[in-house]
Amino acid sequence: MKKMKAIIAMLATALVFGGAMTVITAPAGAEGSNSALTMSIAAVDLEGPAISDIVVTLKNTSATAMSDVSVKVTGPINWTLYPETQTLPAALAAGATATVKAEIHVPNNPEGSLTRNFTATATYAGGDGVKTSFTERNQFTGAVPASLAELFDNVGTTTVAAIPQGNYDGEKNSFSRERLAEKGITPGAKVTAAGTEFTWPAAAAGEPDNVSAKGQTFTFSGKGSKIAFLGSGVAQGAVGEATVHYTDGSSSKGTFGFPNWGFDPATAHGAKLEVTTKGRNTPAGYANAEYDYRMFSNTIGIDQAKTVSMVTLPNNSGIHIFAMAFVPAAEVPPTTAPAATAPATTAPATTAPATTAPATSAPATTAPATSAPATVDPSVAPSAEPTTAEPSPTTVPSTQAPTIPPVTTVPTTDAPGTGAPTVPATTKAAAPGSTTTASSSTGGTTPASQGPSTGAGLSETGSSSAPLLAVAGLLVFGGLALTATSEVRRRNRASHR
Repeated sequence: MKKMKAIIAMLATALVFGGAMTVITAPAGAEGSNSALTMSIAAVDLEGPAISDIVVTLKNTSATAMSDVSVKVTGPINWTLYPETQTLPAALAAGATATVKAEIHVPNNPEGSLTRNFTATATYAGGDGVKTSFTERNQFTGAVPASLAELFDNVGTTTVAAIPQGNYDGEKNSFSRERLAEKGITPGAKVTAAGTEFTWPAAAAGEPDNVSAKGQTFTFSGKGSKIAFLGSGVAQGAVGEATVHYTDGSSSKGTFGFPNWGFDPATAHGAKLEVTTKGRNTPAGYANAEYDYRMFSNTIGIDQAKTVSMVTLPNNSGIHIFAMAFVPAAEVPPTTAPAATAPATTAPATTAPATTAPATSAPATTAPATSAPATVDPSVAPSAEPTTAEPSPTTVPSTQAPTIPPVTTVPTTDAPGTGAPTVPATTKAAAPGSTTTASSSTGGTTPASQGPSTGAGLSETGSSSAPLLAVAGLLVFGGLALTATSEVRRRNRASHR
């Protein structure tokens, strides 16, 4: 019997604490990823040679002070900067701002346009607890081309009369303008692809009409969810990383590429086939009509909340670009709003019958008074049975004495079923079992006597472990019943010796 009680206790403990462990476990990634320490870098004077200031402004947007705030500033490679790292002399209060300043030696202005990158990385304690923050600023020196067309450096399409000027692939071959026209691709035409609309170059036959990517930066202003490119690759491995610059000085990067214009799988580098033509123009004239020569689209994601100012192309001359365009951001709210309001308009119709239900069910409440048999009104039977079933532990009369530890004599006529309910009334061991059984079976509020470590914790976390607690309660309750029965039988045997 001791072994039986030990097993029951172990099972009950495992079930209870197993459920509690499931509730306590916190979801992964609960900590926020965005820092409440916001930073910005002011425009840097790049008219060299000169010593210029890099000024970083910090703001604590959390509700708690930040301490040990340290900021590291970087500039272009090989530029002298001092000091690199600075620590605020005092804590940064909630809502407060502060600035740090470093000096940088700006060299002579280069020929052409170049991107200059400045960054600031901060570490701190307190605040929102994220502990680190980062920002950057990109600036340019020299004249920046006003459009992609200003960068065109390759003749990729020719007419039969202008074949000598073509050199798309470095071997004097080019797309046939006659074949492209059959697909609606003519100078200045609109080409719908990649979720947007491109404008095909309006260059005259024999003039440059595409750019071979070599890391050039140019003005490209606008907003959207993506930037789309229309073109094709020369040779293999025509893929690279582009940089998108925003008006606030920040930037993002994206990788894209194109399959070779005459071979490679059509989906290489994530591209999509848009135009297929038969044959091409060669130094010997139009030829290779048995082969397809193709044009593709590809996209990179951008921050749709910001405005793009410029784009830097990948440094891979195998990427040839004829046109670019912004892909508009998807408008989600208009499609979801009607779905949300539709149920609200039908809700009154479903609740109307519910208001008349009491009138039709009123006779059912009087049925038990006139007819005792439960079969007269089956809907009343469940509510009537509990009055004759086993009494709840809370309904045991206070005069009924506990039957296990304090009593020296136990009536031999007591059945195990009747003795069990009396155990939780006063005994210290039965109280938890009795309370747990009541809480689990009803699914209602927790009695005041229930231990806070299980009842309170589970209700706060919205645990679904009620079935586990119910099983544990039954096991404990059953174990107590078996103990009571064993005690009765032991004493009976002792009295008959």
